[in-house]
Amino acid sequence: MDRTVQASLKLSLCSYVILLSVVLTSFAVAQITIPQSGFSNLLTVGASFYHYSADAAPRPLNIGRRGGPNIYDFNGYSYERTGFSHVYSVGAIPTLAARYSSKAIIFGTTADSINNNPVFLFSTDTLFVLGQASLVPQRRFLHIRPFEPMAIFPVTYQFSRTYSHTHYDTTYNASGSVVATNVYTGSDSVTVDGYGTLKILGRQFECLRVRMNHYTFSDKEFMFLTREGLILDIQMASSQADTGLIQPTDVRLLVPSSIVAVNEQVHLPSDYMLEQNYPNPFNPSTAIRFQLSALSAVHLGVFDVLGRKIKTLIQGSRPAGVHVVQWDGTNESGESMPSGLYFYQLNVGPSEVTMKMILMK
Repeated sequence: MDRTVQASLKLSLCSYVILLSVVLTSFAVAQITIPQSGFSNLLTVGASFYHYSADAAPRPLNIGRRGGPNIYDFNGYSYERTGFSHVYSVGAIPTLAARYSSKAIIFGTTADSINNNPVFLFSTDTLFVLGQASLVPQRRFLHIRPFEPMAIFPVTYQFSRTYSHTHYDTTYNASGSVVATNVYTGSDSVTVDGYGTLKILGRQFECLRVRMNHYTFSDKEFMFLTREGLILDIQMASSQADTGLIQPTDVRLLVPSSIVAVNEQVHLPSDYMLEQNYPNPFNPSTAIRFQLSALSAVHLGVFDVLGRKIKTLIQGSRPAGVHVVQWDGTNESGESMPSGLYFYQLNVGPSEVTMKMILMK
């Protein structure tokens, strides 16, 4: 789920914010703890990190057990490096500094290509999320009130909490006028329910396993967090079991460049870029934007969570430049699709990138 920086992460705010949604205090039984450096390794100005993703319809995998110590072995799972992010100071981006704390941080491929990425702020012992920002294709700023505490350090094993949040989402046109303002609330729960050793990419790390239930969207996630800043994110339907073999809807891995061997730091393809759809979530339609550096054979399609193609949006050659296509939430027969999670996949020659979107009716 180019694979470009936006392929990872968005992380949409809902997805990336919950990825770091661990509001914790210390427990005497903390066999493994994640200090502030476990997050600052990933989210420090000047730092960078890689994104790895599974296919549009990831194959089943074993998320392991509760408690511990456990071995969480994902070495046999297939990942593809899909993006590279740099972390920037909000204070160095005037458009963002006017709306968020200048001490906050954000990430993106470049400082002027921020697209639906979260804004974070470290205090002495807490990581807060302030909101989410986009500079392309339109300026869009989301603010969370009050600020959402994402982690109280050190993060420890055995904690459970339910919380609610309110988002104020405003979109502006090129002249700076307000196009739309939306206010919505969400409810989630977080439980640090396991600990042990994470085996992945041929290496192993001590980790905590975090279970997150997203009541607003009726799904849940499992996060595996390490002291080095590596984060494995597995998303699934809320109806599935909390242990053992599951069928994920999305699998993503974030790896700080500081822990990737030099000979593993390959360059990403530079011949195309796929951006996050806008708006997202959407109803009734959304825009999908991609860029090509040369005339290319292109296929752009929409798929459901089982990997079945819903609709072909583009098939054929397209010239270099920026291209935008709309999806109106219908299938090939023109029938309206139900609310839920969908994927859009761009194939440029032999390469492909897949991203997710949410239709809400």
